[in-house]
Amino acid sequence: MISNATIRCEMETYIREQGLTMQSFAEQAGVNRGTLSAIINRNPPRKISVRELDLITKGMGLPEGELYSLYAEECFIQAVPHWRRLKPFLLRCAETGKLDCIGKVLEMLLDNLSHIGEIFATAEQMYEQGYRDASKLLYRCVIESEKYNNSERLAISHYRMFQIAIGKDMEANLRAALQFEPYRKSLPLELLLDSLVELLKIYFFIHNWNHIVKVSDELIEQSQAVFGERKRRKSNSNSLRADTVRLRRSLIHYYGQGYLCKATALQKMGDLEEARIEIARYADLSWLEPANTEEEQEVQKYASWAKANLYTLDILAGRKDTLKEYVEFLRNNPEEILSGLATIIQSANKYDFSIDDILWKFFDEISGFESYNDSVSMERRLRLAIQMSIYYFRRGKFSEGIESCLKALDLAVTTNNQTVFAEAVTLFEAYRAYTGPPHEEVFKTVIEQMRIRTTLKYSMQI
Repeated sequence: MISNATIRCEMETYIREQGLTMQSFAEQAGVNRGTLSAIINRNPPRKISVRELDLITKGMGLPEGELYSLYAEECFIQAVPHWRRLKPFLLRCAETGKLDCIGKVLEMLLDNLSHIGEIFATAEQMYEQGYRDASKLLYRCVIESEKYNNSERLAISHYRMFQIAIGKDMEANLRAALQFEPYRKSLPLELLLDSLVELLKIYFFIHNWNHIVKVSDELIEQSQAVFGERKRRKSNSNSLRADTVRLRRSLIHYYGQGYLCKATALQKMGDLEEARIEIARYADLSWLEPANTEEEQEVQKYASWAKANLYTLDILAGRKDTLKEYVEFLRNNPEEILSGLATIIQSANKYDFSIDDILWKFFDEISGFESYNDSVSMERRLRLAIQMSIYYFRRGKFSEGIESCLKALDLAVTTNNQTVFAEAVTLFEAYRAYTGPPHEEVFKTVIEQMRIRTTLKYSMQI
């Protein structure tokens, strides 16, 4: 039974100090007088619901959730309360940001894990409603209690913790990915597909191309499993069962991401012919039978990306005869310009040909890239800056080369790309004779920024 002793004392003190009667306070709080009397006077006292507690708190002029801490303690004074009372309380704590109260309830529940299923279900509800910080507390409770069991809810709890951890700090994202990845195979298929796509994004940022190929193959294989199951159900006219795998996105999305990521990783590793084979696999995904206009547009999207990436392979292979056609393609597909220009300049540096006319054509677009601040664009801007620096130095345009080199250094610090940072420092030192005091000042600043970042990272590891 839930004891209301401390809360009841608070109410009685308030009523007395305010000179109120039971009736007047009941009206002020919006609580039935009989209910209020039963809470204060009955022996044993009537249990307080969370809704009644909120009304009483408001009636006493207290901030929302002010009495939750007392309520959490009193819930466990005599016995573990029924979950139908605890769940509404935990949800209200999530809504009001009373995370300490949630922690207090979970701590008291540690000796009785019979509610672990309800705790998990409530965590999922909080997660779906956007109360991520609150849900983390419940997921941690599930993980602690299930750590020796290879259960589905343990895997889902690790996956949710991974999703919650993903943010702008790519090092933190990688740590979260490494912690989650061993549990992914125990996820239900509909969550597994999404988790593989999210892992691919993180491994792309650190350029772990071999692992990307492995995860991409898994994504393709699992997508094929879903497709095969759906085909079997469709061909069985006697089967009236609904589709057991409810995907968040279309199969076109998962197949496309698998082939796209694998092809890109192969390209980055220099295996251009294998990359070309994988690109052909997502160039036409109409065999997946798009069910609506949105899915048809998705098929077209991957077809467009395939065309762009085939151009990329041609350019990287030094096929200058495709440059004019590729430039026209970029003109008609502005979203491809940033990545496309980086590829063109990389090829010009490798095969030593001039692209001054192309850079001039895209002068306005290049200037506008400064506003592209998402993680993917930042990496592309970095690649463009370092390649432009190399290009300008090779063409004897030292002032432009220094400016691009400093831009690459700044972006390398922002994205924490140690490899390009070292490359840019080497370039700057090689052409330092062409720098002036303003350049030296910027160089000194970015070097100090990287030193501070590296020192902070090291101290955190200790």
